[in-house]
Amino acid sequence: MEKFSFKDVLVLVAGMFITAGVAYAILTVTGFIPTDIAKLFYEGAFVGQRNILNTLNIATPYILTSVATVISFRVGMFNIGINGSMYVGALYAAWAGYRFTTLGHLSHVSLCIFIGMLVGALWMLMPALLRVYAGVSEIISTIILNFVAVLFVSYMCNGPFRAAPIAPTTARILETAELKQYFPNSEFHTGFFIAVFVAFAAYFVLNKTTFGYELRSGGDGLVGFYPSRYSSYLGIPSDRSAITGMLISGAIGGLAGAVIVLGNTRNFYQEMAFNQGFDGILIAIIGKLEPLGGLISSLFYAALKNGGLFVDYKTEVSREIVVILMSILIFFVSAQKIVSSLERFEFVKRLDKFFSRKVK
Repeated sequence: MEKFSFKDVLVLVAGMFITAGVAYAILTVTGFIPTDIAKLFYEGAFVGQRNILNTLNIATPYILTSVATVISFRVGMFNIGINGSMYVGALYAAWAGYRFTTLGHLSHVSLCIFIGMLVGALWMLMPALLRVYAGVSEIISTIILNFVAVLFVSYMCNGPFRAAPIAPTTARILETAELKQYFPNSEFHTGFFIAVFVAFAAYFVLNKTTFGYELRSGGDGLVGFYPSRYSSYLGIPSDRSAITGMLISGAIGGLAGAVIVLGNTRNFYQEMAFNQGFDGILIAIIGKLEPLGGLISSLFYAALKNGGLFVDYKTEVSREIVVILMSILIFFVSAQKIVSSLERFEFVKRLDKFFSRKVK
């Protein structure tokens, strides 16, 4: 049985306060008024329909990449190649978006998403097989494949898939392949609801099904331990769990790329830059490697990101301060010794006893 611990929440809250303190010091030293910047951060992330929708739109790929990270890590595989799956998934979703001309809206969107997920999954097949059967570190192989993906999509945009004579880009997808945008002056689209559904589905599968239990056993109950002794004791092939987990992770990465193309850009172009895969790793860690934790953390990170863009627009404060704040927060949230040190305080023991519960 898993146990919810109040200390985990306390560490997150404490990390947020410490991060806010560091941000206050940085802004003060650089000559800004922290309270004014904080108000702009809040306004940019949460005030007004447009800002709220932009926050949700920014969160969409982060939700998917964090879930992809959670699944691969939970099977004991460090997948650092989600960016690569995003690139190839987005490219082929765009290709399917203009290539098939006789489909209805639902069938066309579904086909584009399916192709993006399929290509994203296949992109992770080689590092999974190399890890299982040749002992090649998946960290190295997936990082290398990120660069291969960038070069591959660049070649395709300049060659077979190139539509414009001037710019290296694919043709615009057909209207039947577009994910619906619901509000004027906002790119918020159906992809957000797809991402939320994927997060809840991943939580249910991992925690409530036999298939999910087999996947989790492949990680030895810990993160990054492969092959798993625990799964071998249960008679569950850790090799199968590792490969399956990597394929699912790659498929969700491909889905993240597909929803960006189908919902936002409407085509794929050479200059597209996907960093959400790397950010998804940090977000998943903040979310305690749980799909719903990744969902909440993605919304939090997107709010910081959108607030940072608004501050950058309104003031001379660089949007890169968001990267600094997230890095500091990661340090404190990931520090296990801080968690252990909190246990000596009596009020923490009492609060932990009061709030902790066992989940059957």
